[in-house]
Amino acid sequence: MLSTLESHINHTVSVTIADGNRITIDDLVDLYRDFAKTPIPISGRLSVGDNEREKCLRIDWKVRDMDRLEATKHTTHHSIKLSKDGMTVKHITTVGQPLDVTNDLAITSRAKGSHYMAVVRKGAKDPESGKTKQWLEIWDKTTKVKSIDLDSVEEHSTLILDPLLSNILWSPNGKQLLYVAEYKPPKPQSYYKKVNKTLENSGKELDSRDSRGQEFVYREDWGECFDGISHTVIGILDVDKDFKIQTIEKSGYSLGQPFWIGNGDQIGFVGWAEEPRRLGITYCPNRLSFIFTMNLKTEDSVPQLICGTENSSIRNPRPLTDGTGFVYLENKSGSTHRQASRLLRYSFELKTSEILIDTNGVREIIDTESGLKYGKISALFVEEITENCFTSDGKFLILNCFTELQLVLCLFDLKTKQLIPIEFPLPSLQLLDLNDNVLIAVGSALNTKPNIFVGKLNYSDNTKPLVEWKEMETNSSDLLNDISVDNFYIPSEDPNKLLTAILVSPKAVESQPTATVIMPHGGPHSRYANTYMINPSLLAKIGLKTLLVNYRGSIGVDEDYVNDLIGHVGDNDVRDVVHCIKYLSDKSLIDSSKLVLWGGSHGGFLVTHLSGQYAHMDFKACVAHNPVVDISSKFDGTDIPDWGYVEAFGNVKPFSFDTPLDPNLLRVMFEKSPINWISKVKVPTLMMLGKRDRRVSWTQGLKYYRILKARGVKTRCHVYDDNHGLQKVDVNGDYCVNICLWILENLS
Repeated sequence: MLSTLESHINHTVSVTIADGNRITIDDLVDLYRDFAKTPIPISGRLSVGDNEREKCLRIDWKVRDMDRLEATKHTTHHSIKLSKDGMTVKHITTVGQPLDVTNDLAITSRAKGSHYMAVVRKGAKDPESGKTKQWLEIWDKTTKVKSIDLDSVEEHSTLILDPLLSNILWSPNGKQLLYVAEYKPPKPQSYYKKVNKTLENSGKELDSRDSRGQEFVYREDWGECFDGISHTVIGILDVDKDFKIQTIEKSGYSLGQPFWIGNGDQIGFVGWAEEPRRLGITYCPNRLSFIFTMNLKTEDSVPQLICGTENSSIRNPRPLTDGTGFVYLENKSGSTHRQASRLLRYSFELKTSEILIDTNGVREIIDTESGLKYGKISALFVEEITENCFTSDGKFLILNCFTELQLVLCLFDLKTKQLIPIEFPLPSLQLLDLNDNVLIAVGSALNTKPNIFVGKLNYSDNTKPLVEWKEMETNSSDLLNDISVDNFYIPSEDPNKLLTAILVSPKAVESQPTATVIMPHGGPHSRYANTYMINPSLLAKIGLKTLLVNYRGSIGVDEDYVNDLIGHVGDNDVRDVVHCIKYLSDKSLIDSSKLVLWGGSHGGFLVTHLSGQYAHMDFKACVAHNPVVDISSKFDGTDIPDWGYVEAFGNVKPFSFDTPLDPNLLRVMFEKSPINWISKVKVPTLMMLGKRDRRVSWTQGLKYYRILKARGVKTRCHVYDDNHGLQKVDVNGDYCVNICLWILENLS
């Protein structure tokens, strides 16, 4: 996609950056390359070493290869040495050279006892369907023992690898592999295609006739990022039975997140309700779902419902180490897409669930020497529970928790129900794996590249820290050393709620009022944290500050804070962003005469709102990435039609599957939308759209662009062959460079 830039611009032409210096287009492209080649840890796995004081560690890293214009993956192997008492990490040694594993789609740990390992590998692309072939490989300690072409198996279709649905686990005896796959329906045939004579002679012609005329039947799927995934099943591969595959299906439910129970005679799994309609599931842990179990040793056994109600959404069941039950997360189905989660524990003996952490905690505002802040965590905001999450004695659970400005690792006591944050020198810490109380985590900040940290949990000695961290040595550059980051807690219109914001600045001008990009987050029930991101760092390198704004409705505070926005989008959130701008401007940290807007999705909704509602603020440029500009017309072209109801009407008008929008509802939605203010817009506006976006149809941004163009407002529109996130390597490279050029052009 960088060729788009090359065809219009002489690379030797220079542009003025915010600090007054000039750089060439090539310099800007090279700057993006420097950020793109930063390796990002995406998974880590600990295994037992030669003795009890040694661990083996495998880390998988993702890199954007700007020469091949694709995402690549490589793995590194390391040896971890513990102290003599086994309580601290003494050394982390890299073993061998990095190995490219781009074609490895998934890999399991070795099964206990049998030492089998499973690898899902990417094969060639099918010229007809365009789908990439999948191979499932089974390895023992010394060699590959089986390769299975997953496209040719009759039991199911594509293996599901997204962790939202998937889990690939060996049974306790190490002989059976549990996984998730898409159901394989009969292959549809045209009425006008002759029936295969071989099939006819074999007596299978009826199967063929059953699927005739079914080629163009609509198959609903799970939306954005899950194209073609409609009805998932559980698969079990048995190594001892000549790699026979058994599938478990339940009509009306897509099954996923399976787990073994006890000695492997039973399994459990989550089932997402498919009726009356599949709504988009990505970033939406509020879809109606339940937990089922099934006995594998009983013939004609069927899935049995054990957890869930008509208004609950359940995910991430994790078996307790003593086998007595499991913990899991629960949200309300419907309502906001992201919200505080309950943590519950299910008992097999009692056949009931106990609430460990509820959603009704209220975050206290405390007065500190540096001003008002939020007190200790009172509600649980988590994306998922990691697979290996329990301490070796089974008494504690490790959770990745979102707070208002950080990603924090917490130790949860299953007996006292106390949630204890684990201290860490950086503001962002995310657990990758836990083995024998050794933690593998990724730490980062907006001005610190991600790296691996290793530590040993110590909760028996109160005189020592919970974890003493050891950072893995890397060849990381000093690309971010000249960037500063400041957090702000800002009083809002509501005395019981604080707004939060992060100002990312070039160190040379951190205390001066300079040109600033205002960047509200999407969602709207998401949040910005002080964790590594390319975009603010890239802007800082061209002399620009970035103000990352968390408005009321963001996650990380408490449930009441999240619900404060519903029914008030286009009003409360917009005013909160303006309030943060004025707060920083009054402190002479940003220049109110040189403000730029940049936002995606609901962030795009906000920046287009600001450019219309607050046109008098004279913003210099606006960048909108797959924005919602008209809630009323978005309704029928999205995988999340419930979003419009919840955000526009709150709890006053619940979403209904069987009732169309009436003119009054459409009017309210329109009035809450940026399109209602488009006649006021004068700011130069760049639209960045993905034509494969199923969350916010690209026609939303296209409509806005066409109206601005007709009104004589300076505008441009880029349309990419990508989905909502615009994260393909070639796409994002073009996206970032063109946005920087647009901002610099209009600031000057």
